[in-house]
Amino acid sequence: MKCVRWAFALLTAGCMISQTASAAFLLLDDFDSYDNSADTRTSLATGGVWMSEFDDGVGGITSNSNVLATDKGQSLVTKGGAAWRGADRDLTGTDAAIAVGETKTYFWQVQATSTGGGFDFMMGLSPSVDNIDITNAWQDFNVMPFVNNAADTPFINADGPDAEWWAPMNPDEWYNVWVVVNNDATSPSYDLYYSAGSDAPTLVSNDAYWRNTDLLPAGQALNAMGFMAAGGEGSTLMIDNIYYAAGSDLSNPVGVPEPSTLALCSLFGMFGTATYLRSRWG
Repeated sequence: MKCVRWAFALLTAGCMISQTASAAFLLLDDFDSYDNSADTRTSLATGGVWMSEFDDGVGGITSNSNVLATDKGQSLVTKGGAAWRGADRDLTGTDAAIAVGETKTYFWQVQATSTGGGFDFMMGLSPSVDNIDITNAWQDFNVMPFVNNAADTPFINADGPDAEWWAPMNPDEWYNVWVVVNNDATSPSYDLYYSAGSDAPTLVSNDAYWRNTDLLPAGQALNAMGFMAAGGEGSTLMIDNIYYAAGSDLSNPVGVPEPSTLALCSLFGMFGTATYLRSRWG
């Protein structure tokens, strides 16, 4: 009987570990805490935590960046159809910034949807929010995965030394994105992974290029995050559940164990409890 109890104890521990494997990730934002009842424009809805680009500080705020209700609660929504527009967040002085010589993993979820216009979206990290939306979003970031292509065939990618693979996305479907950033002082790079649903991450681009080093030289901390859009009228990028973790971490911070795993863990839990009670009181 003692061996049986130990077996159930080990199995129960395994279930607990499987359900807490993503504990290393820290939440940056899931956008659910913001009151957007008065105004959905990002600068106003978030109280300046995220700043709309552009926002001139005197009432000129783009309507192409919003915090809106989605099937995930509330999400950051960036709309195409204008000059470069979007939102950025200053990470200076926070654990979410990536210091020189540091490796961090960023995770977020993204959905591309369109009523007709093609996609042209940047999702990136930069040394400063002052760099973002100066000229265009292609010059704003060092770390710059992107979503491009026609309305019915979006893809996610990052420029790197490997042969380009246009990682396909289905419109109107949420995808998980992992960006593993190695902010080396002289040879920085990043790896891009993605997946759908509870699928394991798939490598999209290995050792992707550190972009725009003529304007944004290597050897700087990454203190800003931005999601920017051009693209066609009707194209929309939704962002949610932004997390970060030290080092390289390809676990899913919002992942839910498969139903079969949950059922098995519950079964082990019931048998373990029954075995314990029987040994104690029987």
